Amino acid sequence: MRVFKIFSLAILFVFAPLSLFAEFYSSSYYGWNFDLPEGFVIKDASDDGMSFYMEHEFMKVRAAIKMYPLESYQRSDLAMEEVLNKLNADGEIDGFVWNGRQASIAQYEFKLPGNDTPQAGWGLSVTTVAKPVHLVFLCYADKSVADDCQQFILSAVDSLCVEKKDFRLPGPITSYAFNSGDAKNVLLKIGGKDIYAQILSQAKDSGRFVIDREFSVLTLYAKQRQWKEAWQRYYRTIFREAYSRLDNAADMIHASIKTEAMSKAPQNPNVEICKKLLAWVQDFDYQRKQDTSDFNDLTSVLQNLGSDCDSRALLLCVLMEHFGVKTELFVSGIYSHALFGVDLPGQGARIRVDGTDYLLCETTAPVDMGLVAKDHSETANWIPVDLP
Repeated sequence: MRVFKIFSLAILFVFAPLSLFAEFYSSSYYGWNFDLPEGFVIKDASDDGMSFYMEHEFMKVRAAIKMYPLESYQRSDLAMEEVLNKLNADGEIDGFVWNGRQASIAQYEFKLPGNDTPQAGWGLSVTTVAKPVHLVFLCYADKSVADDCQQFILSAVDSLCVEKKDFRLPGPITSYAFNSGDAKNVLLKIGGKDIYAQILSQAKDSGRFVIDREFSVLTLYAKQRQWKEAWQRYYRTIFREAYSRLDNAADMIHASIKTEAMSKAPQNPNVEICKKLLAWVQDFDYQRKQDTSDFNDLTSVLQNLGSDCDSRALLLCVLMEHFGVKTELFVSGIYSHALFGVDLPGQGARIRVDGTDYLLCETTAPVDMGLVAKDHSETANWIPVDLP
């Protein structure tokens, strides 16, 4: 544990006026991206583009990004220490490995200059990849409401990606909380075949951690104008956490059914694979939780341990994306339903998203690809969820 007693926030950021919405705030030059909860607005930025300050529209949450040249510090944790020093903060820094790189996480308290309002929050420091710099991200709120905002703050910190591969790997907070665990064997029965796969023992807890956190964030937007975008981010974040957890399962499934699929559909075996997987999830036990998020973690869904329409659809998105096929999740509050969309040839209902016509698939009834209930056929009532 390291304790900090230093000086002023004013030294940390020199800002130039700027006001932009920052849900997808990224730097193509430095290669980082934040998929922040909707409603953050950039209030100021430094002239050199190395510092940014943001405030949220309706949550009492603030965030700041600071970049330091690589030569300024030997390690990114030293950059975090410098930031906390300049905040005159009491804090704690802990190092960990995030997706193969060293990173540091911090929990801290400090006072805003001028009004002595206590602040509390979380921070992350890591070295970027495309154009290496030490990136420090802080997200915090008035201490009086910080506990109530903690899930929101953790969601913001966990949204960071510093290179392309991060979009399909757990975020830094999730990696910090679930960084170990043995593999366990599971048996899957698909198309009459017994398929053995391995899943990390912590995968269920990790998935539940992200789902519950993101559901608490999602509920904040029920009466906000960004409700649709918040819904999309909810599923996008779950997809990100789950994707690599199912690497081995996807490999084993593909190896087991691809030969038969190639013989039945040599021109496009992925069509046959998708049909087989669709029939498999349609036979799952249907289960919903009404008191909390009714979304089950995907490693449990994979094992038929409870699922409904959106969790089955997202599982198919993960698996087919592993096989190199573009997918899209479609959700509807009007219909209280979700559909799986896939970029494959076939007859039936489709929805176009950014130039791609996705064939729609029903995951809770034993029907073929492309068949959708007539009372669910109004395309304007479906919200597409682009997956990272």
